[in-house]
Amino acid sequence: MSHPQRFQRTPLAAALGVALLPLVASPVHAQLEEVVVTATKQEASLQDVPVAVSALTEESLNQRGVSNFSDYLIELPNVSAGGAGPGQSTMYIRGVASTTPNLTTSGVAGLSPNVALYLDEQPMAQPGRNLDIYITDINRVEVLAGPQGTLFGASSQAGVVRLITNKPDTSGFYGRVQAGASTMKDGEANYNINAMLNIPLSDNFAIRGVVYTDEKGGYIDNVAGTRSTAESARFRSSDTIRSNGTEVGFRGGFQQSRDLSNVNFIEANNAALVEDDFNDTTYSGGRIAAQWDINDNWRISAGAMAQKIESDGTFYTDPNLGDDYQIQRFEKEFVEDEYTNVHWTIEGRIGALEVLYTGAFTERETDQRTDYSDYLFIGQYIPYYICDYSVSYGTGAGTCQAPNLFTTNKVDSEFTSHEIRISTDQDARLRVTAGGFFSEMELTEMVDFSYPGNKFVVGYGGGYNGTGLGFAENYN
Repeated sequence: MSHPQRFQRTPLAAALGVALLPLVASPVHAQLEEVVVTATKQEASLQDVPVAVSALTEESLNQRGVSNFSDYLIELPNVSAGGAGPGQSTMYIRGVASTTPNLTTSGVAGLSPNVALYLDEQPMAQPGRNLDIYITDINRVEVLAGPQGTLFGASSQAGVVRLITNKPDTSGFYGRVQAGASTMKDGEANYNINAMLNIPLSDNFAIRGVVYTDEKGGYIDNVAGTRSTAESARFRSSDTIRSNGTEVGFRGGFQQSRDLSNVNFIEANNAALVEDDFNDTTYSGGRIAAQWDINDNWRISAGAMAQKIESDGTFYTDPNLGDDYQIQRFEKEFVEDEYTNVHWTIEGRIGALEVLYTGAFTERETDQRTDYSDYLFIGQYIPYYICDYSVSYGTGAGTCQAPNLFTTNKVDSEFTSHEIRISTDQDARLRVTAGGFFSEMELTEMVDFSYPGNKFVVGYGGGYNGTGLGFAENYN
């Protein structure tokens, strides 16, 4: 059986959207829009920036229906992602990334990324699990090909992806409500709604808030099937043909010649978990920001946001099952990923120098349960935990329990950053940008690898679940 492949299904045209927006006059003739970016930590027209940068404007994001991590990466040249679903992806720019994207457990097991993710002025990249920030009321998405270590520091060797939010606006009171629905062929419907409100409290102080919820329907089916330990790599012969047409060869199991005719292989059966479109996902959250223009030279801004992702099922499929978007899972799977963030910025001028200080704090909690049964096909040690001692090391007679294996993964992280930056006149022939950056991350991870049938294993000397040389139910 080959490893599952990851697919994404694109919604079809059957969609309905409603938006309450202020009416504005539209010109008869289309005009080219000037895109302003901050790729060099200074605002400049995209055509004047002397570095390779791509940008998606707010209009482009809305027209394409972009709402999350995977959506906007599809629209950006030379940028892609791999991973196991919402909140579990690794970004690539020009095919370069340091973190293996398909890790079953991806907290401390993942390396620090080398594509940085920024939200406005704050870095948001984390090992193994990039923050999947929902896209609403975003002014633009910028992509800078690497290396960008000088301006953006760690994790930017291959490049930077920046999400720039719309800022509080003192020019007037306004808001927006958007709602949408769409359907997928052979999948569930999608529903979303978001609302934004901008409130000027004075001529120089305003706040802006946005809330959202988005229910993304599933499109992968968990189909009926059985599985036994007889399929383990431990018992696989060297002449077994893989799905790619090559022989297993020297990687054959070290018990490939053992007579297993007297072994009772108990099957795992997923009948209770069979479900169509079982990988549905919900995004919900909001953010609020305030901006105070103290005078013509100084400005203070601050904000807070929170988001929660609840996802069921898996985002892998098994091409060996014949039909598209099918998988066999023998344990319930889910991800709950939530974070809170606060950030603040002070910017202004001291003489001819532009000065900026910014800081941020992010707290994130992730709880995940993942079916681990597929590891049976490559992990020769699996029978060691769920087969009687006599099967693994004795005469070959005995019982192997059902291989419905799973992991539970809890990752908590806290990330703090501070940056101060000083710039000279950017219109002068000689320009200088200098500063300092400090960041600190505390990440804790607990992973339990669980083999439920282990409690029934007869160990060396007899007895169950730890008697003799049996083993505990969970191996941590």
